[in-house]
Amino acid sequence: MKNIYFIEAKSPGSHIFSRTALPRLGSILLATILKNMGYNTKVFIEDISPPDWKQLEDADMICISSISSTATRAFQIAEKFRKLGIPVAIGGPHSTFLPEESLEHADYVIRGEGEETLVELLENLESGKPLDTIKGLSFKNSKQEIVHNPARELLKDLNEAPIPDFSIVHKWAEKAKVIPIATSRGCPFACKFCSVIPMFGRKYRFKSIDRIIEEIKAAAPQKGHVFFIDDNFAANKERTKTLLRALIDNKTKFEWSAQVRTDIAKDPELLKLMKASGCFSVYIGFESINPKTLSLYNKSQGLEDIENAIRAVKKHSINIHGMFVLGSDTDDIQTIRNTEKFAKKLDIDSIQFMILTPLPGTPVFEDLKSAGRLIHTDWSKYDAHHAVFEPKLMTAFELHVETLKAMSKFYSWPAILRNLWQFDFFYAVVGLYGKRSVKKALSGARSYVDQLKDLITAEFDNKTDKLRQFFQQKQGKSKNIILNTTSLEKDESRFFSTFLSKLDKKLVVNKESFRVTKNTLAITPLVENLKSRQE
Repeated sequence: MKNIYFIEAKSPGSHIFSRTALPRLGSILLATILKNMGYNTKVFIEDISPPDWKQLEDADMICISSISSTATRAFQIAEKFRKLGIPVAIGGPHSTFLPEESLEHADYVIRGEGEETLVELLENLESGKPLDTIKGLSFKNSKQEIVHNPARELLKDLNEAPIPDFSIVHKWAEKAKVIPIATSRGCPFACKFCSVIPMFGRKYRFKSIDRIIEEIKAAAPQKGHVFFIDDNFAANKERTKTLLRALIDNKTKFEWSAQVRTDIAKDPELLKLMKASGCFSVYIGFESINPKTLSLYNKSQGLEDIENAIRAVKKHSINIHGMFVLGSDTDDIQTIRNTEKFAKKLDIDSIQFMILTPLPGTPVFEDLKSAGRLIHTDWSKYDAHHAVFEPKLMTAFELHVETLKAMSKFYSWPAILRNLWQFDFFYAVVGLYGKRSVKKALSGARSYVDQLKDLITAEFDNKTDKLRQFFQQKQGKSKNIILNTTSLEKDESRFFSTFLSKLDKKLVVNKESFRVTKNTLAITPLVENLKSRQE
């Protein structure tokens, strides 16, 4: 084997930062490792530039990286090359947690961190050694039986991995605008909707300060803006301050952004060093303004922490991108509307209102799956911009449309014009692009909502088929159904209304004076009996 090419599948839709695509480092790092070993490697990132499909046909192996939202596209690419007789290996969070599904489309699945697994796979394929000794690998044996080798231990020393070589990325010099730099892996915070811990572990692993400076010097001059892609850049505040002092001492000339938590507000020295070292913006996962939701998400912060963080960061003239996750079991329509008002009131520069998405590998996915609340598994819609499950306090349609409306209100024309008036051209452009993205999403919302209705109706019909047959056979002559709904919850009342309408029956609610005839069936006692049994 000589030509090993990597493809990062395209995102299914646009968002406010689509114009400045930020690639994940996995494929670039793995390709760099193989290049240093003598392989001919190239990385094609669809969000940056269309791949050179002709060149890819010369591959001895295709390696594809994907997250859940890009899995559908990744599988399409995998099938394309398997038809050409080219072996395909696939990795990333989605394939790590659903390897059986990925093996329907690829020859090999690399689970978890792939630095060592991919190297061993190539070596064993070339030497003819068995594959069942390679930790972290899933594959089909000669009998077409799926084999999951034991998991591989996490990489202990991040300094052992080479500095990513961005020159091997197709059209990088022409198209890329931001350099991704990772200074750590892992996260100790157990947010229920996040897959970082099952993928990279609960314990933080850090690169040395010298190594980070070396990596920045090698990459930053190419573009001028660095994004530290750590899940929490200020996880260890003293270490972060040491790094920032090193950036200042080395007179690095670039702006940078990073993801942080609200607790940075408690360290004024850290904020001062962030600004002095070139911090342009921070991405903060506020997640929710609903205290019950924050507790449900396992977020160790409150509304006061969120407000303090915004004030402290703005005091140091650092921009804020706020990220909110909407749709928990304690959220309703008013929660979404209040969140948009909150973001405007506290002068957050840009926001993303993301719909809670049950990603494979997360507790949220397992909880909703076991409860039968997943509406579908069209992975292209698992992008945090589509409702893919049945919420508790609103419908999936309401969650989907209200979230888009909240985004539209935040990125309003007055807000865009205000940024222009203040000569804040960057956020004026972000706002304009955000407004266009939301407009496009809203135009497609009707189609998606119709799809949801069809899916939910089909599931409803399936679940109630036997009950419907009973009513039709035993009470076929009854045209009117009487039900006292005062003791029912809103969703229970909605259920019976929907169910009975499908039987071509008229539901008469709370009508004591309604004339009962032989064509009338009173079901209030039956419903109350069922409810008392459940209680």
